[in-house]
Amino acid sequence: MKADAARALKRLLWLAILLCLFVLVCPRRVGAGLQAGLPAAPAPGVQNAEKPSPEVEALNQAIRSAEGNPQTLIRKLEEFLDRFPKSPLREQVLRTIFQQALATNAPTQAIAAGERLLQFTPDDPGLLSATVDLLARQTDAQSQEQALPYATRLVEWAEKQRAQPPPSGVAAEKWTETQALTCARAYFTRGKIYAHAGKSTSALADFEKSYEAYPSSQVAERLGDVLAQIGETDRAMEYYAKAFVFPEKEVDPARQEQLRRKLGSLYLAQHHSEAGLGDLILKHYDEMTKTLAPRMKSQADPNANLHDPFDFVLERLDGSAMKMADYRGKIVVVEFWATWCGPCRLEGKLLERARQGFRRDPRAVFLAVNVDEDRSMVPPFLKEEGWTIPVAYAQGMDRFLRVHALPTLLIFDSTSRVVFRQEGLDFSTFVETVEKKVREALAPASPTTLSGTR
Repeated sequence: MKADAARALKRLLWLAILLCLFVLVCPRRVGAGLQAGLPAAPAPGVQNAEKPSPEVEALNQAIRSAEGNPQTLIRKLEEFLDRFPKSPLREQVLRTIFQQALATNAPTQAIAAGERLLQFTPDDPGLLSATVDLLARQTDAQSQEQALPYATRLVEWAEKQRAQPPPSGVAAEKWTETQALTCARAYFTRGKIYAHAGKSTSALADFEKSYEAYPSSQVAERLGDVLAQIGETDRAMEYYAKAFVFPEKEVDPARQEQLRRKLGSLYLAQHHSEAGLGDLILKHYDEMTKTLAPRMKSQADPNANLHDPFDFVLERLDGSAMKMADYRGKIVVVEFWATWCGPCRLEGKLLERARQGFRRDPRAVFLAVNVDEDRSMVPPFLKEEGWTIPVAYAQGMDRFLRVHALPTLLIFDSTSRVVFRQEGLDFSTFVETVEKKVREALAPASPTTLSGTR
């Protein structure tokens, strides 16, 4: 009986925590639903009615008293955890605090919640990565030192993943490349922390492992920086040259100019003129082009030169093709998002809610299109968040549609025209706005619309 009661309490509290997210969006609409989700006081004259526990009542009060304010909600939930430190749902409460702190740009609170969450799931890659990033962005030495063990844990997790065989349905080549990229990013993350702390030897070792696992221009530049600092000028120039000529889809002119200055400065100091510098650059260009040819071919934009978003072919998480052409004639809601985008987490949950009203209408389609460069973080993110909306990788559609901010939401009508676009997240109106715009797009065209306005 005690076990059944504990399970019932856990389900009840989980419902409350999920609902508390929506308090931020539309407190007037959520109030009734939240009260319905928690035990109510016994009605007069009702015998043997079960009274809500003090813990449920406290959680209910914490949510109500926040009145839609994210910072107040965080504080109230922290007070709830202080009062009920052994709550069976403290992990979910902490996760809510963490997400709200990310969304409201409150790094101190996010770090505190992230560290406490890691006591429950010490090898959660998304949580490790987010916590390390938050700590690494702080300028004080203590935060950098604090980030180091988490970064090491991330490296260890990445190495374990790399040693695993590919899951069923995932091509071995794709799995190998994805895990190599995961390892490279983990070592790069820890290397930056070492470099910031002035531990050049450790930083150099991590950057070398990162470059060996999955070469990139950014890592090559970092290697050049560390090598230049410790006086290994020749090797520094080699890596600066690699970074300068690295084949990339999009080149930042300002960064290229910076690399050119770094390389030119070292070369001039070493040779007293720039004679021969062009030969060095061409040598590395030829080497990089040959070495990275297979990778560049596999990453070639499959949708290059297309002029209609409904001609695009996206890629599902399992590697299969998602043809946008299959959705011609439908109302298509597309959310562009990334795992590192705090507001995207909340918008995903809100989009799930907006979608509920159209589940039985085959004319409306909802898609979550991911733009992460490091795709290894996407499956664990989705598992953690529990999204049910179909997810696919952008395959260049974000660039085609000029998506420059995240999250960005687009709605296409049945003629494949964009009829609504929203950049960023407006908590207070998101669900209502999406529902309204989809209904408008689904509504039959009026005679005036068909014949043209007179």
